Amino acid sequence: MTPYFQLSRASFVWLLVSQLLLIVPHLGRLPIWVIAAWSVAVVWRVQIYRGIWGFPKSWVKATLLLVCVIGLGASFRKFYGLEPMVALLITMFILKLLEMSSKRDALLIIYLGYFVVATELLFYQSMLATIYVFFCVILLTTTLLSLYQSAHTRPAISFRYAATMVFQSVPLMFVLFITMPRVGSIWAVPQPTNTAKTGVSDSMAPGDFSNLAQSNATAFKVKFENEVIPLNSDLYWRGLVFSDFDGRRWELGGISSYPVPTRQSASATRDEPLLQADGKLIRYNVIMEPTQQHWLYAIPTARSNEEAVRVTGDNRLVRRKPIGTRISYSVESYLNFAFQMDSLPSHIRRRNTYLPDGFNAESIATAHQWLNEVGNDERAYMQKVLNYFRSDFVYTLSPPLLGQHSVDEFMWKTRRGFCEHFASSFTVMMRAAGIPARVVAGYQGGKWNPLENFLRVSQADAHAWSEVWFEGEGWVRVDPTAWVAPNRIESGIDAALSVDEVPLLTGTLSLERFSHLSFINNLKLRLEAIEYQWQSTVMGYNQEQQTAFLRRLLGDITPMRIALLLIGSGAVILAAIGVSLLISMRQQRMTLADKYYHKFLKRLSTLGIERGKGEPPRTFARRSMSALPDQADWIEQVSTAYETYTYQNDAAQLEVLRSLVNR
Repeated sequence: MTPYFQLSRASFVWLLVSQLLLIVPHLGRLPIWVIAAWSVAVVWRVQIYRGIWGFPKSWVKATLLLVCVIGLGASFRKFYGLEPMVALLITMFILKLLEMSSKRDALLIIYLGYFVVATELLFYQSMLATIYVFFCVILLTTTLLSLYQSAHTRPAISFRYAATMVFQSVPLMFVLFITMPRVGSIWAVPQPTNTAKTGVSDSMAPGDFSNLAQSNATAFKVKFENEVIPLNSDLYWRGLVFSDFDGRRWELGGISSYPVPTRQSASATRDEPLLQADGKLIRYNVIMEPTQQHWLYAIPTARSNEEAVRVTGDNRLVRRKPIGTRISYSVESYLNFAFQMDSLPSHIRRRNTYLPDGFNAESIATAHQWLNEVGNDERAYMQKVLNYFRSDFVYTLSPPLLGQHSVDEFMWKTRRGFCEHFASSFTVMMRAAGIPARVVAGYQGGKWNPLENFLRVSQADAHAWSEVWFEGEGWVRVDPTAWVAPNRIESGIDAALSVDEVPLLTGTLSLERFSHLSFINNLKLRLEAIEYQWQSTVMGYNQEQQTAFLRRLLGDITPMRIALLLIGSGAVILAAIGVSLLISMRQQRMTLADKYYHKFLKRLSTLGIERGKGEPPRTFARRSMSALPDQADWIEQVSTAYETYTYQNDAAQLEVLRSLVNR
């Protein structure tokens, strides 16, 4: 059956290209059968367009819809949530292609496309993602315009008109961005916690951190006030404290929390009975990527004035809600501190000296022997264990697999490990001697960007270390990795690994792999700096920043002044657009045929023949042929082609005119 409405070839191609580019960013989160369904829908639609196949029957469409709904339920196990709902929207966007039989259906697909392109920002808000979305909006607008244009309109013209329309909206978008009340990010939609967790996990076993370190993805970025940067050896970004040990895996202990001090009472931190801070205070801001977890990262001891952030009893920063979108928080830390100096509550001591029965017997026996050798001197015993790590251990990103007695196998057999192997084994050796000890997980170090003066901490900087409690000193940080690979702490993970293992830190196409080339390294730093500016200036434009900006611009912030700003800005924008349209209309008065004819007049002018003001083309042609008889045929042909195209709208004559003028 012949459809009531048929898209032009250009509109049809624009629609398919737009659909493809809108679906591409979601490929990693869509079930594979959705991509297969889109391929089938496209093939079927092309065959309909060619007149080979007919539209699917009602029962076929109903069956396809039912299969897709069942498939979504089977793939996601639920229909509520961000990813299932986005997948449902994209599925409807695809299936609508099969029943497009009128202009109304085509418009509905395009309008659905605007919703689909917006969903990309639910998952990524980087500058590159925004540019991609902007380009997709131009493509959708091009498709929309092509529905109302002649079938002979060149695709480039449709795209240029659409791009002009979209770019004309940018000034108004900017004015609304800086003036509209900030009620929170529209893109701050929590992602599924079962599939989107990234970074350090809430437990640790041998091999976890070495796997994580093979990712160069950004964990967070740090901007220090007054650009005062601590030494790399002080950049321990504390995130988790593991106190519970089952013989192989470390997990969080049940530690209570206490409220965050306000800015007015921040100095009271010195009087906190559990914490004594002294020395240099550093202040900094952290832009953290989404992790779907509650904990934050900061240099101990950390305090934050953010309302949603609190400090736990084991001196960590946590957030009330999981971090489902990129967030920014301000922190202040003392580099010199003592924590729980005077006494250790009995329940905390028991938890941090506990070792399960039946695990790592050789390590426990050796600990008892070494403790007797040093006369039960806890400090001397710890030094003996650290000296042992210096003996014949290797810091490697590819350690061998360990069995049930992971500490015994690592300490006395393999002696090859990553940070979690050293931290776990050292902590067990301390507990075996009756010394309270625990594992701390987070990140260590980071890479400085001198272009924008911020520190980028990546997943490759993930690190684990230990804390040991001594009476009168409190919890003391001890990093056994520093005794095996001091370069890891002083210069970063790249300096500690072998030449063969460094490529494991980066992907095949990552710029990090070519950072030894100055041009590539400068390009990488420039891209990171631009992205940081985007995150801090655009994505971080919150209510505080808006209020400060408007006060600098307007003085007092009143409804009248805001209204005048909006009206004035709108008037300036409309005036600029109006002027550009007038200029464009003047330029468009000369058609392509006029341009060719103008070129023809210039050639005759070089031969001494000038066209009089207001002289008709035919009159000028006769006069020119009389003056230049040897060029008479050429002049006649050009004039005839120009008149035929102008007065009869014969498109074929345009090509004839072009060839005659350019020969």
